[in-house]
Amino acid sequence: MGTAFLYIVKVKGGYMLLGLDVGGTFTDAVIIDGHRVVASAKRRTTKDNLMQGIGEALDAVLTGCNTSNIEQVTLSTTVVTNTIVEEKEQVVDLYVVTGPGRNVDDIFPVSPIYLQGYTDHRGIVVERTPTNAVREVAKMVQSRSGNDLAAVSAKFGVRNPQEELSITEELKDKYNTISNGSLLSGSLNFPRRTISAYFNSAVTPVFTIFKRNVEEALSIRNIKAPLHILKADGGSLPMEHMVSRPVETAFTGPAATVLGLSALGAIGEEHTVALDIGGTTTDISLWKHGKPLMTKNGVSIREYPSAVRSFAVTSVGIGGESVVRIVDGKITVGPERVGPSTALGGAEPTLGDALIVLGHASYGDVELAVQSIETLANRLPASLHGSQKSDSAKEQQQLAGSVTASDVARLIVNKALETIQHGIDEVVTAENKRPIYVVADIVNPDVFVPAQIVVVGGTAPSLGPSIGEYLNVPVTIPDNAAVANAIGAALALSTIELTVHVDTKRRLLVIPELGIKQQTCTLQRVEQVVKRAKEVLGEEALRLGLGKDQDIEVISIEDFPVVEGWQSMERLITVKVQLAAGVKQYVE
Repeated sequence: MGTAFLYIVKVKGGYMLLGLDVGGTFTDAVIIDGHRVVASAKRRTTKDNLMQGIGEALDAVLTGCNTSNIEQVTLSTTVVTNTIVEEKEQVVDLYVVTGPGRNVDDIFPVSPIYLQGYTDHRGIVVERTPTNAVREVAKMVQSRSGNDLAAVSAKFGVRNPQEELSITEELKDKYNTISNGSLLSGSLNFPRRTISAYFNSAVTPVFTIFKRNVEEALSIRNIKAPLHILKADGGSLPMEHMVSRPVETAFTGPAATVLGLSALGAIGEEHTVALDIGGTTTDISLWKHGKPLMTKNGVSIREYPSAVRSFAVTSVGIGGESVVRIVDGKITVGPERVGPSTALGGAEPTLGDALIVLGHASYGDVELAVQSIETLANRLPASLHGSQKSDSAKEQQQLAGSVTASDVARLIVNKALETIQHGIDEVVTAENKRPIYVVADIVNPDVFVPAQIVVVGGTAPSLGPSIGEYLNVPVTIPDNAAVANAIGAALALSTIELTVHVDTKRRLLVIPELGIKQQTCTLQRVEQVVKRAKEVLGEEALRLGLGKDQDIEVISIEDFPVVEGWQSMERLITVKVQLAAGVKQYVE
């Protein structure tokens, strides 16, 4: 089953929303009133002190705004992503219950601590984990590590979370933060759940500090509206609920992009390649029939595959501030970014400077941009003709004069376009080579052939038209493209997901994300489990204060017969549901 998207909620006039997107280069802010963007701002992200850039963006959009009219604040942030990418997360004591089976020594970020015990594929506890042993092992481990963060994950814990929960109970006096694999994901895949649990604990301290700082920044500006934060799957949750699952806020930038594209109404039903061109990278997403593609099992955190649901977004190292250099006699563009364009006072020329020289962009000091590209032009011929040694100063001068700043600028832009095209080709090829599991897809294959390209991001207006010409594909650059991510964050619907597993023979119902296990279940058929799953999700949404009028969608259904004595007597049924993802409304 696919994931439906773009569920629209009608919003009354006067409902003001504040969206913030903290990107790698810029922090964007927007205020949306009804269907209009009434204020927007783009300020530099201050990596050493994120709150400075956030504060500057907030102050810019709040000028003349009555903050009491703001109904909700939603932000997407790089704080968790950067912590993970830069390998600055804290070390976690990882406790696992594997039972018999594969060796997992080398698949996690740290060597795990093995605990005795075994839960089988039906959720039957074959061998309990002795609580006394847990306490003794933990005492020994912590005396050596000194860590106050832990994660607990048991194979088949999603079929019976009780062992994980009992272990956590024994550890809670020794660790400040403990994450459980089954509480983060109800999907079968022990390694992915375990990796999610590990990184969830690892980033909790930095996320907690960030949360406190953001709340303080809003309080100073007299913003009392509820604070939500975006998740990687495009949904949002109140900030206080995300403290227990901050790993889900990794890779929220791409999620904000997807939501922004939806809100701007630029996609349509055709097969579409969407590009978000920022200062550092270009994010590529594919859309089929108006819906963005999702990762099949979960996003990879560094080299580790996790259970975190995410949009299928690929990044290439091309952005407006990608540094331009001559390496081995050739022009290179990106993937490195060392600072702003020379037009803005930077030390090295960038793609943005080339776009300024060509008249595609107009910002900063044009003369500085021209000078930086001219410097490259003066160096380039000598590099190109290095094998043809010339002793004549006059000849060297002639060579230098043979290439203009505009020539080099066009070469730089073409190099950038080549990289973007290569990234698009790889993503499209991978999509068209993915395994097919449904007969209908074999009979009527839906080959992805891009019919259009939609471009957003700060560099969209200056580079977008060239992309269309280079690839010979129609290009759309919607209004407010530069702040699309902040728009997406502001309008994100709240989403939560739950998994309901039923073993009809054992009369067992398990909801791992809630730690629920019931042994008096009378459900026998898929449709009954679906109904129960929707009821439980609705109750949980009500408890969290979310989505009273929001649709509930079925993400997946698994229905396996249990064969005994040559007869199919009972069933194992697993249903995954969520509050429908998407945006609250379109913007004009």
